[in-house]
Amino acid sequence: MRVTNNLIYGQSSRAIGQANEKILNAQEKISAQTDIVRPSDNPVGASQILMYEGSNNRLKLFDESMKMATSHLEYQEVALESLNDSMDDIRTLFIQAQNDINTQEDIDAIVQEVALITESMAELMNSKSADGNYIFAGTDTQGPPFILDSQGRYQWAGNEGQKYAQISEDMKIPVSDSGKKLFQDIWTNRTFSAQALTGDVMLSAKVGNQGDFNQFMANNYDPENPSSNIFRLTTTPIIAAGATPPPVDSTNLGSDTKADQDRRRAFDGTPGSYSITNNLGEVVSSGLYTAGKPINFGGMSFLMKGEPGATADVTLEKPRRDNVLNEINDTLAVLSDRNSSSEDRERAFSDANASINNAQRKVSEGRSSVGARLNILRDRESFSSANQLSNAVSQDRIAGLDIAAAATELSMKESALSASQKVFTRMSNLSLFNKM
Repeated sequence: MRVTNNLIYGQSSRAIGQANEKILNAQEKISAQTDIVRPSDNPVGASQILMYEGSNNRLKLFDESMKMATSHLEYQEVALESLNDSMDDIRTLFIQAQNDINTQEDIDAIVQEVALITESMAELMNSKSADGNYIFAGTDTQGPPFILDSQGRYQWAGNEGQKYAQISEDMKIPVSDSGKKLFQDIWTNRTFSAQALTGDVMLSAKVGNQGDFNQFMANNYDPENPSSNIFRLTTTPIIAAGATPPPVDSTNLGSDTKADQDRRRAFDGTPGSYSITNNLGEVVSSGLYTAGKPINFGGMSFLMKGEPGATADVTLEKPRRDNVLNEINDTLAVLSDRNSSSEDRERAFSDANASINNAQRKVSEGRSSVGARLNILRDRESFSSANQLSNAVSQDRIAGLDIAAAATELSMKESALSASQKVFTRMSNLSLFNKM
């Protein structure tokens, strides 16, 4: 084979080019901090790297969703905690207002303070998150969930839907709660009404023991048959055996003049008996009583002023729900009225206290639910971090670059290039003409 100058130049040029290419490959690996710069470096490893990168990208997307969900729930948690504290403050002020030494001016000062707290509570119920959405409005987050109507009562204007955040491939978590459940649909104090039907009496009735009455309502109230919720209270005078009871006089029924009061008061202390029957005529309670003294039954207290020998209907009122702020404001209206009786105020305090207790129970359930979801998010964040770390370790195991080894290899390739360049220089000077 004839060795020509062109062959020598060609081989030397290819050797130098290959050496340069190897140096560039080594430099690329060092610069990218990976042993696989392009798929041809390791086809199987490259496919595994892409798989781990895709997994991490999905996890990062879920991380963003979890951050958003955490932010929403933390806003909600703070609002619920503040609302619970506000209701504690109102309960304390109402307890202070029940002190008999208070003047009307003292009561008015308490009313003013409670009114300011309720305004703050209304703002908390209409709280917004950092993105400007109402957090208790359900899925209709662009408008306030609670509005004041023309009568000054708070009404629900949102919906009962929930917003969700996708925190994994198969898991969603609610990031909002409906304010309707938390603040609007609050059970109010259970109550009843009583109306005298016959007799020369003046009837007053109230809940004597709310706990006993609530239990009585739970056992006896029938939402499907209104007639079953009506009871009949009958009083009769105690007369000698064989005597004829006096006729029932209902001429002055409902009248309450001073003459009526004096006449009825004359019967205070007169012994009598009573019976309470249900709508089927069955006697559910009976016994002796003294005119002018209360008759207690099922947590209810009935006071009849006048001669024994009267009847009254007792109706269990349908349990209702209302915004806790409306119940508090109703109590403030009674306290602000200088003409309200002590019985009116006592009933108002009881109504407000029942609504506050029921609202705090709902708020407590809401806080527990929010706390549970925040714990889930923290667990998922830890799981996501661990998964991403595991993926990174796996990637490093497949395509990790040993910097020391790579630097050594680069140095060797640079030495090889330098040697190739020197050989090329010497080879290029080889010629028979140089020997002449």
